Amino acid sequence: MNNTLINERRQFIEKKLVAEGKIKVAELSELFNVSSETIRKDLLFLEEKGVAKKGYGGAVIANDLIEPSFKEKTVKFKEEKIKIAKAAMDFLTDGMVILMDAGSTVYTLAKMMALKKNLTVFTNSPKAAQALDDFKIKTYLVGGEIRNNSNALVGDWAVRAISEIKADVAILGTSGFAGREGPCVENFEESEVKKAMIKSANKLIILGDSSKAKTHSLIEFAKWRDMDAFITDAKLDKAIYQEIADQTEVVLAD
Repeated sequence: MNNTLINERRQFIEKKLVAEGKIKVAELSELFNVSSETIRKDLLFLEEKGVAKKGYGGAVIANDLIEPSFKEKTVKFKEEKIKIAKAAMDFLTDGMVILMDAGSTVYTLAKMMALKKNLTVFTNSPKAAQALDDFKIKTYLVGGEIRNNSNALVGDWAVRAISEIKADVAILGTSGFAGREGPCVENFEESEVKKAMIKSANKLIILGDSSKAKTHSLIEFAKWRDMDAFITDAKLDKAIYQEIADQTEVVLAD
């Protein structure tokens, strides 16, 4: 069978699994008009990729990919997030135009930005926008559908708005990047927003604590070699540090 058709089918199954949390072999076999054995091979491929966990008659999403709530994200590795946000402040200068996503570490940074002057910020995070507004920072909240888990605004409306902006820097978070060539996120719609921000910015900075190096996440939205800096904490594994540092600047916040 054509490899393109196989890849397209597996991508569809992957999206369906992430969206619904579970899938059935019989249902997919009928949908694609292929044998149950073919679908089981697809599920085995997704299991080896770390996306699925095979079960009787189908598969469920892997535990590593069950997305925590925004509140859970902000509480986890709180001290590391604060250190990373402080290090990120060194990359900001007065008068900058900044794109910020809805990552929990990016939100931590937003709560520190009162020290800078004449900033203009565009974000898809209502929580970050509120924190910035409290500091009287000129803030624009892009529109779209709000995702409960991440508290992010997503969709075509958000992507179109971001495409009309030209920013000095995009500051984005990551859900994890274990075994990948760049930062990743759990949700396809959030990935599209992040990619739009990258296109609209002159520079790209990624924030993520060291636990993200051991966390599997679904969609890679950038490559290390294409960004200007990755800011993390000093607990990052040395081998992973070197792998990323060969491609971009790595700041170990301590």
